[in-house]
Amino acid sequence: MIVDPAALLAAAAELEAAASRLGGAMAGVDAALRPVPAGAEEVSVLAAHHFWFAAESVSAVAAACSAELHRTATALRVQAEAYRATDAGFGAALTDGGPR
Repeated sequence: MIVDPAALLAAAAELEAAASRLGGAMAGVDAALRPVPAGAEEVSVLAAHHFWFAAESVSAVAAACSAELHRTATALRVQAEAYRATDAGFGAALTDGGPR
């Protein structure tokens, strides 16, 4: 198996970018997800509350997704560094003639 640390770092950057886009998209639609009641009567108020409840659910899921994208990107960066360090150690052992 061949692992390319640069590819892991590129994937981590893509995940971070996706998390940023998700956060930006959610900020941009916040007003649309939480409409003001069309009127003061019970139906309008209840309909608006229904949308607000749904918006809370969507916002919570989007925040969880964004956090998971960030955690995964961090894990990929850690793995990339581990592969890089291991490869450097093997390279040094080969350059130095191996263990003695």
